[in-house]
This record gives sequence, C-alpha cells and structure tokens, in this order.
Amino acid sequence: MRVLFVSKPVVPPWNDGSKNLVRDLAMNLSRATPTIMVSPGSTPLGGRVHEEPVYGERGSFAPTLTANARVLARLMLGDPMDAWHFVFAPNRASSSAAWLAKSSRRRRGWRGQVVQTIASVPRSFRGVNSLLFGDVVVAQSEHTRARLLGAGVAAAHLRVILPCASAPKACEQIEIDAVKEALSVPKNSPIVLYPGDAEIGTGARTVAEAAAGVLAEIPEATVVLACRMKTERAAGAMQALKHLVRDLGDRVRFVGDVPNMHALLCASSVIAMPADDLYGKVDVPLVVIEALALGKPLVLARNGPLESVQTARFVDPGDSTELAHEVVRALAASAAVKSEVEAGVRLYEERFSPAVAARAYDDLYDPG
Repeated sequence: MRVLFVSKPVVPPWNDGSKNLVRDLAMNLSRATPTIMVSPGSTPLGGRVHEEPVYGERGSFAPTLTANARVLARLMLGDPMDAWHFVFAPNRASSSAAWLAKSSRRRRGWRGQVVQTIASVPRSFRGVNSLLFGDVVVAQSEHTRARLLGAGVAAAHLRVILPCASAPKACEQIEIDAVKEALSVPKNSPIVLYPGDAEIGTGARTVAEAAAGVLAEIPEATVVLACRMKTERAAGAMQALKHLVRDLGDRVRFVGDVPNMHALLCASSVIAMPADDLYGKVDVPLVVIEALALGKPLVLARNGPLESVQTARFVDPGDSTELAHEVVRALAASAAVKSEVEAGVRLYEERFSPAVAARAYDDLYDPG
C-alpha cells in the first residue's frame, strides 16, 4: 500500500503541528509505504519514507497560491499511488482543489482511498460538509467529532485518531540553566509556562490575570508567556497583556519565537494552557503532547479538545482564579501531583505516541 501524504512541505523548522504529524506518522508506519511532499534540497527523513520535491520553497504557516498549484498539478498528473492522505485545515480553496483532483482521477479509473485528517478545525462548522472530500475523515479528538456530527457530517465517514508527537529527550541541567539565563530567570525560580497564542481566544489573558494570584502564593516563581507573532494582531494583543501585568515587574516575562522550545519545556515546572480557541492548531497542540511526554504537570481548559489529555487538571476557560489555584497546587509537587504526572507519561505512551497513531492509520489505509 503506497500512501501519498498531501500537506505543507515536510521540512524544518519543526514548529508546525500538521507537518510534524505527517513526519512522525510517515516515519512510524509499518505496513504502508509513505511518500511526503518536500522542498528541493531538504534532508531525507530516511527509513521507508520517500520524498517528492513538489514545493518550490520551504513554505510557511499558510502556503502560497503557487505552492497550492504545484500540489494540484502533482495530484492530477503524477503517480496516483494507492491512497492519498490529506493533512491540512479545511478551507474552501484547498478542499475545492482536492475535490477536483479526486474527481479527475476517478474518471480516469483510479479507485484509491482518500483519507482526510482535519489538521485544525475551521473557524466555523457551518457548511463544513462542503469542505470534506475524504472517503474517510479523521477528527483528532472526540470533541471535534461531536462538532462534525452536530454539523450534519455522516457518522459512517468519521474516525477519531488522536494527534501524536515524538517524545523529546530530557534536557541536561546545563541546557535548563542556559534557557533560564537567556530569559533572565533566576536558576531557583520555578517557571509557569503558557506556550500559546496571544491574540486568539482567552488563554493568554487568563494566564496573565492569574499571574498575581500565583505569585502571591509562590513569590519566587516566574510566569512566562511564549507567544509566536503569527498574525497582524499578535503585537497589539501582547502589548495589552503587558499592560495587564505591569505591576508585577519582571516576574512575568513575554517572549515571541522561542529558539529552543524543547529546553524551555524542560526548564518549566508547570504548563498552563487554558486555551478556549485552538484555531490554527491541532486539537492537542504539539507543545502539550511534548510536555505530557516529559512528565510536566498540565493545567488545561475544560469543555474542549484538550480534555483528550485525561490526566491533566482542567479549569473553565477564562477562570483566572481557578487557574491560579491549580498552578499553585501543581507547583507544590505533592504526591498526588507526582502520581498525575506519572499517569500522564503512561497516557502519552498509550495514546499520543507516533507508534500508536501510525498503527491506527495503517489499519485505516488497509483494513484487511
């Protein structure tokens, strides 16, 4: 079974949940033979993974029209293989192109299976059926599956396979010290990390509003908001957050693109991600899965896809008081917290590891 992955270019930097998902699946499939789309000159992943230089550039969070045209040409004219696996956020342009390519190939006799993984949910589920073209549509959480069903998508076409990420290695103390030094954080200061968007949803604001309560109980702590500047609104949102915590001084730090998120995760004592809007992200963001694998306490938003991380502690979106309470509890490192962390590592191995996800997709490509 030869499977062609259709996605953004699967090349560094590895800071995008959807292309990381393709990389990790491709490298862990045991029955299907994967082909991924890359840019010229990219370093091969090795193993059983085949690469095609479909893209002319490394790409960005949003591929250009030229890049999309190259992908469409590949689908229409290249080797169709046995199955196509699309991994991207449903949108009108890409879904229309996929429908066109699929219909054209079907008219020419191709009967391969088309799998569509919803890499991140659309802004609205209204009319979502028109964006779904896969013979099988994969939601990355039960929460997203429920929303699709509520929007009228037929249950027979839906599957749930949780996202995955490779487990990062534990850091050496020298790496942890270096990242704290770079942030001007004292070596003995526990870090409370928010690794999310500033301008989307209420997650960043909730963390900023909770900071005073956390620091009142744990004055030696440092709250770090690591927010990439992904949209035009990010800078303004960041300024508003800085104004909100202006009285807390340097005990609250703001950083944009993090050169070594792995080391920052290792250096952090608690990951606070009360995100009520994961637009543009996989249902369980890469950084949350990596933190789970590293054995970090997690405080997440309830009533959303993050509830897939069953071992985390959950707070209502926007409830900064509850968030502060849960963060302080996690920083206490009690026996109960240690037990939750150990359960989280087991949950990663059982449900979020690439090997587990790849087995599920192998079965999906070839049920026999």
